[in-house]
Amino acid sequence: MTSNRRRRNFSAMRTGRLIGMTGVALALLVSLSAVVGEGVGSAAPPPSATGSVACKITGTGKFSPKLTFTGVATTAVKFKFNAASPTSGGCGGTAGIPNSAGSLTPVTITAVTVKAIGYLTGPANANSCSVFSSTDTIGVIKVKYIWAAAPPIAPTIVTYTGGTSAIVSGAITDTISLPAVGTVLTGSGSFSPPTAAPISLLTNIVSPPCLSGWGPYPNFTINVGSTIALP
Repeated sequence: MTSNRRRRNFSAMRTGRLIGMTGVALALLVSLSAVVGEGVGSAAPPPSATGSVACKITGTGKFSPKLTFTGVATTAVKFKFNAASPTSGGCGGTAGIPNSAGSLTPVTITAVTVKAIGYLTGPANANSCSVFSSTDTIGVIKVKYIWAAAPPIAPTIVTYTGGTSAIVSGAITDTISLPAVGTVLTGSGSFSPPTAAPISLLTNIVSPPCLSGWGPYPNFTINVGSTIALP
């Protein structure tokens, strides 16, 4: 019995050591994974491209408060949209990134995702059909362009601030066009600084005349034929 007890104790001790060693090994693996993760996370961001690019886009957007026939007592309308180009043939242009030889490495841009948020401004009832369609201009709108490119390039951020002209026009359905006359453009990332940065959104919003029952438009669609370009 004593011999059996000793064997059991030895097995328990050996099992304990194995468990302890396994725990240490796991801890080492976790530590290594953390180091590798830090290395990946701290990798240099992609470089900013220069040149020019133009893309076709479609998507959706939102207004708050929603557009209605009469509107409400407000001089600001929150405005945002998300859009993307086709994955094939959606973008074209000439772009490059600096290389160690002091020249530019060509970049092929295949697609873009565009995200915008900001507000429009106008006189009282800025979300009414008549004011939106003829008077509203840009308050501040920030737009982020995320590029699918080879080699990879930095995203672009453009801020459109102010304006003195209406940004909505069209017949049958409205087109929202950025920038307005007098808009100040600031930007960072690829294709900066922006010089024109035109955005044309062909929407499903019915153009004037404004008749009772127009809208409402809490949301809108960005239809085929819409475009962006930089710089």
